[in-house]
Amino acid sequence: MKQVTRILVPIDGSEESFRASELAIDLAKKYNADLILLSVVPSEIKHGGSSGIIGLVPTGYLKKYKEEANAWFEQIRKKNSNNIDASLKIVGEVITTPVSIVGGILEYAENKEVDIIVIGSTGKTGFKKLLLGSIANGVVTYSPCPVFVVK
Repeated sequence: MKQVTRILVPIDGSEESFRASELAIDLAKKYNADLILLSVVPSEIKHGGSSGIIGLVPTGYLKKYKEEANAWFEQIRKKNSNNIDASLKIVGEVITTPVSIVGGILEYAENKEVDIIVIGSTGKTGFKKLLLGSIANGVVTYSPCPVFVVK
C-alpha cells in the first residue's frame, strides 16, 4: 500500500464531519501525515440541474460561509487539542466550486494528491438517500483515492 502523507476531511459543520475529523486526526498521527480540513461551497446558484444556472452566490454569503467554516476548523482544533501535538500539520481551507460539492472535493483531492479521504455520512439509506442525494456516496463512487466513511 502507498504511504499515507495527506489526509483530506470534508467539513460541513455537521456532527458527522466532526466525528470524521477526530478519526482523521488519529490516522494523521499514526502515519505522520498532513491533515487538510476542507469546506466546499458552490460558487453558482443553480435551478433544475447544471444547465439552470441562475447566477453567482453573493460575495456577502461567501464571506460569511468562510468565517463559519474557519470557526468549524478552530472548533476541531480546540476539541482535539489534547490529541494534537506540535508535529501534526493541520490546514483548514475553504474553496468555491462551479461544479457540485462532490466534484469540488474530488478535484481538490486529485490536485493536492491526497492519499485518503475521511468523510462523515448521515447514514441515510433507501428512498431518503435517493431523494436527498449523498455527498459521501458521490465521493466514494468517484474518488481517485481510498475513502473512509464515518457514521
